[in-house]
Amino acid sequence: MAEETLYRIALTRIKSIGPACAKKLVGVFGDAKSVFRARRCALQQAGAKPHAAAEIIGFCGHAALEEELLMLDRKGIRVLFYTDKDYPDRLRHLSDAPSLLFYKGNADLNAKKVVAVVGTRIPSDYGREVTAQLIRQMAQPGMLIISGLALGIDAAAHMAAIDHRLPTIGVLGHGFGHLYPPENRPLATEMLKEGGLLTSLAYSSQPEAYHFPDRNLIVAALCDALLVVETARKGGSLLTVKEALRYHRKVFAVPGRIMDTRSTGCNWLIGQNKATILTSGDGLPAAMGWGWPRRGTGMQSALPLDEVQAGSLRLSSSGAGPAEPENTLLELLKQKGSLTIDEIAARTGLPPSSLALLLLRLELKGAISALPGKRYRLHVSENPG
Repeated sequence: MAEETLYRIALTRIKSIGPACAKKLVGVFGDAKSVFRARRCALQQAGAKPHAAAEIIGFCGHAALEEELLMLDRKGIRVLFYTDKDYPDRLRHLSDAPSLLFYKGNADLNAKKVVAVVGTRIPSDYGREVTAQLIRQMAQPGMLIISGLALGIDAAAHMAAIDHRLPTIGVLGHGFGHLYPPENRPLATEMLKEGGLLTSLAYSSQPEAYHFPDRNLIVAALCDALLVVETARKGGSLLTVKEALRYHRKVFAVPGRIMDTRSTGCNWLIGQNKATILTSGDGLPAAMGWGWPRRGTGMQSALPLDEVQAGSLRLSSSGAGPAEPENTLLELLKQKGSLTIDEIAARTGLPPSSLALLLLRLELKGAISALPGKRYRLHVSENPG
């Protein structure tokens, strides 16, 4: 099977062959190994263009792929081909979906209810709070939250999912040899415990701009519903919306202030009937026909969105007040004004990994702000006017 996996990866490295052609060739010849052993004329008869057939015949990257496979195995990264049972069913029959994915994690890629969340990398306090509250309100058994592990709304969605014990998967615009943005490394580590990371790109692929459309396609195709929270009229999130509509996924958008450029994209989607307006966390499951669990199952009931108050942050998933480490850190910053991460570590005694995740959590919730030089201070609320 390892040999077949090598040939499957090799097929994705033929630049002249896209996912549709790769799947057609495997369908004709039975497996990837047989594609590489076929004659040029047979490849062309099966649909490969002459230069693509020449690339297949002349492929000589086997040694490098063997090294890559060893690396993937050491890192616990699985290779999922479109014919494998664990490959996402929502992507399996889409001609332009990747024929091969790399996955690390334990979340079910074929979860019954998959919600993707996208939005700006520079959200307002409102955007961060709305993201956290909506995910809390809509949380259900069997639900998977996916996003792109970017700064801003993506990270807020992943963190909210963790807080409410929902599996969450980050779809990467690069290979596993990199983690972008590096600020989200603690979050990615936490996600691997109950969620995962997914990409169609080779291990060494850099986070180049031209890779992110592949990421957007997977996010759009993998979900049942796409939720947009704060995006500009020409924001990158709208590219994901375009793909989601092409795949006939249901799109929802959170409305915002008409003078705020971060909401112009959402307001436009709603105005053009490209997205359903979402003002309460129970609206999305209701529109999708997802039944709510009966009372007493431990899931939280929905609250109206207008109860979100700027500055009224809940810093623990229980809603009962800040957890002790958070309370200690906030009180420390209140007393000292601002501190470096090293100073915080020395005063709190928290392990570096735990402290990094705690700082990220508080920053996403709008409780603290990051300053140059790895300094942190209490967040100054935006003027609501």
